[in-house]
Amino acid sequence: MKKYYFASLLILSVLSANAQTQKWALGFKLGEPTGVSLRKYGDRNGLDISVGTYTGLLKNKTTYKTSNDDLGAIGISFNGTYLWYVPMFNERMIAYGGVGVQLNSRRYYPDRNVKSVHTTNISTGPSATGGLEFFFANKPTSFFVETGAYIELLPKIFYFNPNLNIGLRHNF
Repeated sequence: MKKYYFASLLILSVLSANAQTQKWALGFKLGEPTGVSLRKYGDRNGLDISVGTYTGLLKNKTTYKTSNDDLGAIGISFNGTYLWYVPMFNERMIAYGGVGVQLNSRRYYPDRNVKSVHTTNISTGPSATGGLEFFFANKPTSFFVETGAYIELLPKIFYFNPNLNIGLRHNF
């Protein structure tokens, strides 16, 4: 009976807490890609701008383009995503999903011993993101887990790159 009472009290305290979402959030994410994100919240939508780098964590680096270097698919990415979200548990958690566009820059070295000879590719394509964001009670910090995908259209058509991140955001 004591466990039931404690569990009920815990659930009620979670459900009765106020939301910590503000108008803006700045965060850091680890995974694929690793980087920073700036988020603007609306009533039930938002805009997320991310800058990061691909690490080759989820894909083999040599699957993108033939390259004799160890950094085949690693590069800098810029991503803009329009999000829709649904508050849950009295806005202590939100589920979100959205679509956007991603722009990448990758450098390739045909000969790993000659670092002065390289090519740089600029690539772009649509992206999709979905995730959960958890807000800590009485703190401006949130924890998030998100997944998604990027499908390159130029220059390598239909190249698929999965995304998976965890991170923290400061809401202000």
